[in-house]
Amino acid sequence: MRVGVVGNGNIVRRFLKDAAGLEKVSLKAICVREKSLEKGQNLADIYGMDVYTDYGEFLRDPEVDTVYIGLINTQHYPYARGALLAGKHVICEKPLTVTAVQAEELAGLARERGLFFWEAFKLPYGPLLPAVKEALPLLGPIRAVQCSYCRTGKAYEEYLAGNVRPVLDPDCAGGSLHDVNIYNLHFVVSLFGEPLGLSYTANRGFNGADTSGTAVLRYDGCFAVCTAAMDCSSDNFCMVQGERGWIRTDGPISSASRAVIRLAGEEELILAENPEGGSLRPEIQAFAEQLEAGDTAPCYGMLEHSLRVMRVLEALSV
Repeated sequence: MRVGVVGNGNIVRRFLKDAAGLEKVSLKAICVREKSLEKGQNLADIYGMDVYTDYGEFLRDPEVDTVYIGLINTQHYPYARGALLAGKHVICEKPLTVTAVQAEELAGLARERGLFFWEAFKLPYGPLLPAVKEALPLLGPIRAVQCSYCRTGKAYEEYLAGNVRPVLDPDCAGGSLHDVNIYNLHFVVSLFGEPLGLSYTANRGFNGADTSGTAVLRYDGCFAVCTAAMDCSSDNFCMVQGERGWIRTDGPISSASRAVIRLAGEEELILAENPEGGSLRPEIQAFAEQLEAGDTAPCYGMLEHSLRVMRVLEALSV
């Protein structure tokens, strides 16, 4: 997989760092805005990439077969569309797009052209989700799900001072729902599919951004409560509760160290451990292997899941 990356923010730097050591991945180019050229050149020097400030020229680079998009949320759709139209495979950060219609269009374009189109999220490629899915029947009828991913940081500190970064700018589709709760939604939808009903309640800042909020997804016989915040912190976890026991992750689902299970009348047991933590390596490796095999079936299967999440996300955003 010969990768060109778009952007120079923290997530792009993480992607480059984790992709650099993988045998099946080579880093070929980076595209940044003119005003970010110095930062782009620094990354290009570290990883031996060519640097571009023109996206069209970047897409014409024959050495690049896959484009990684690590831009603000509102830029995912136009940049992914441009790459697919140029015949490039695409790895796009979460959320895939801003609207479900945009995501459906890109998915159709990828299928029509036989291209790979991945949403960059770790969950399906680590050990925890498969282990939780396999153990779920042991819990009996599922009655409740709780997911918490709450964290503060520099972006919120700057926000309070009036300096609004894209992650807290509604005009950039920022806020806790799109940037943090998206992880919880991926987990719940992976296990239970699209809900029968849903609602979203949020705390909103001075510019209307949802600085924290709780989504409630209703299923037949159970409900899932997904809380995420950028304005406060908590002990983060995901918990699935059934009539015969529960499963809990130690940490947010994006980087949990392990999942444990406790059945009624029994001791708590480790269900699975995740030594990679929040590393992007497993997902990048999986993408490279799929591309090498030329098998789009796993990619398109996960794309259907991403589209389900997008429909849920859009409904919660209303």
